[in-house]
Amino acid sequence: MSSMMSSGFFLFIGLYSLWGLANDLRTGVAVNRNRDSGIDVRENPGGFYLLVFVKAAFVCFATAVVLHAIGLIGDPFVWMRHYLPFLMPR
Repeated sequence: MSSMMSSGFFLFIGLYSLWGLANDLRTGVAVNRNRDSGIDVRENPGGFYLLVFVKAAFVCFATAVVLHAIGLIGDPFVWMRHYLPFLMPR
């Protein structure tokens, strides 16, 4: 996959996660696919904030990939391969 295609993919995922993160924080309900299900912050604060943390991590990683594509920072995949080897097979 080319660098522009991968950074475009991660940009799309990051924007989608940012939109979902803003909706989750605004409503207080995460993963509300239909009106009957979801993780409410009042009922399960641990699960709600875990999902918010994961979405924020996707936004941060997508930002790092886009900044790398522009040439402002180093490769985030090299950093992940070095510090989190269980996530990146060699």
